[in-house]
Amino acid sequence: MTDFELLSNRLLKMEKRFRWMKRVAIAGCIMMAAGAVMAQLGPQDLNQIDPLRSLRKGPDQPAQAIAPQTSVEAEVRSHAFLLLDSKGKERASLVTDAAGSVFLVMFDAAGKTRANLSVSNDGPSLVFYDPSGQPRTIVGSTTLVGSHVSENGIVEKAPSSSMVLFDRMGKLLFRTP
Repeated sequence: MTDFELLSNRLLKMEKRFRWMKRVAIAGCIMMAAGAVMAQLGPQDLNQIDPLRSLRKGPDQPAQAIAPQTSVEAEVRSHAFLLLDSKGKERASLVTDAAGSVFLVMFDAAGKTRANLSVSNDGPSLVFYDPSGQPRTIVGSTTLVGSHVSENGIVEKAPSSSMVLFDRMGKLLFRTP
């Protein structure tokens, strides 16, 4: 095989891998959006589901008052949204900053950042953190690894989209492209 064929095969493999990563990222975004939509749907009033429920109560069951309808807003506007758990601890936040970036940050039970989906001027990125708070996986725009020295000693800038994996000590394990 010539060098050109080797390079061509390697490029095809990288493109195939990138397409797969892009599909996984899109599927993940769709699942998060579906989860957000499902979280907006509250339990329906039981009398709407079964209007005969109030007529079928037994002699030992007290009469149930019809619950008032909760109002549903057509649009909610805010500078930040915080999601709290049952103990009042912040578990996720959706915020913007003055530069126009948007961040969806999710926290574990201890309050440490575990995932960060952001869209900034550099582009979108999805970062997963380990329990100590160190980034372990970055998909998308990476500013942590801005450039590197190639095998022939030339400094190359990192592409705007990539996948980067780190070990538990923060050392670069894998990066593509």
